[in-house]
Amino acid sequence: MSVEIPDAVDASALPQIPKIELWSPERMREGLLSDDPALRVHALAMTIQPDAELDQVVSSVITCIDSSRSDATACQLGAVALGMVKRESEKPAAVDCLATLITADNAPAVRTFAAHGLAQHARVPAPAWPGLAQMLFNDDGPMRQVALRAATPFAVVGAAFIAQAAAGATPTKWTNEGLAALALSAGNSSDGKQRVEAYVLRSLQGQPLLPCGIAGYSALARLNPDGVAPIALAKIAAADDDATALAAISALAQMGETGKSAIPGLIEALRQTGNGEREEAICRALLPMKVRSGDIPLPHILKRIEIGADRAVAAHCLLLCLHAKAFASASKAVAVRYAVAGEALQRVLDEVHYQLVGKRLTPATAPAAAPKTN
Repeated sequence: MSVEIPDAVDASALPQIPKIELWSPERMREGLLSDDPALRVHALAMTIQPDAELDQVVSSVITCIDSSRSDATACQLGAVALGMVKRESEKPAAVDCLATLITADNAPAVRTFAAHGLAQHARVPAPAWPGLAQMLFNDDGPMRQVALRAATPFAVVGAAFIAQAAAGATPTKWTNEGLAALALSAGNSSDGKQRVEAYVLRSLQGQPLLPCGIAGYSALARLNPDGVAPIALAKIAAADDDATALAAISALAQMGETGKSAIPGLIEALRQTGNGEREEAICRALLPMKVRSGDIPLPHILKRIEIGADRAVAAHCLLLCLHAKAFASASKAVAVRYAVAGEALQRVLDEVHYQLVGKRLTPATAPAAAPKTN
């Protein structure tokens, strides 16, 4: 029995999603200043719609937040809105209000979006530093990452607050982000770097490798990228314990090009592991380090593309694409795996093949897989 497939789909037969009608500034302002909490939340949601005239109602958004301090949803939407303000004359007021949303008495999501807003505006007012520094040592990973992004350009200014948060956290609560900010807070001062280094080394004595040991090595690596700390982290990347290894890899990934001395150790860790999650983490860490083509173990990469799980194949393909011209010969291995891959991996391999040789893969051009023998 044959099934006829229509050449086209009648768009009128599909369910229609109503278009959101933007509110005028006057209507947004009225909703933001309403005594009705539900209407205030609705108005805040309208301010963050694409093309909404948010810059016209910034003062009303701030008033709305002040009237909704006990409403986490309203404060979260307000933080998002203030982070989207574009008019320069409105940014100081927006940033000052974001600083009040970053304190510990706010919900975690509110604090995270407030820190994101500060990062968007590339400003950290003085009242924000105590809360922002504390976020760097929070148990919430995404919160720490956003806080580090906001703090990084101004870490020297917030040095005292970051040091205070580090001291209050104790080594057992150290995080990669917190210690990274502590290292950045030393700036270019040799004395500052020596003080931070001495503090970290002193505090690390007798502490376990995870989490404080990894965080400590990460800080030392940032203070002295040419020292032994990046190499030590690369060795830990080959540890038997996955959590420990992944923490070390993550610390190195945050270093970018300054972590180049860790490349040989990471390559060796990549050779040793068959864990897809660890392989992906290592490959992604090597990308910002701009690993050279000559340092990439091509035979190992090709073997993993041939027999690795889908996640491992995709991870190793990242390294091929980093130096597509040099690794054009790898297109044959990519095509062979394409022939037996599932749809999701085929899409990845098709793009990789195109990057390598400028040609797309199709079922007609991909070579057949070699027959299996018993």
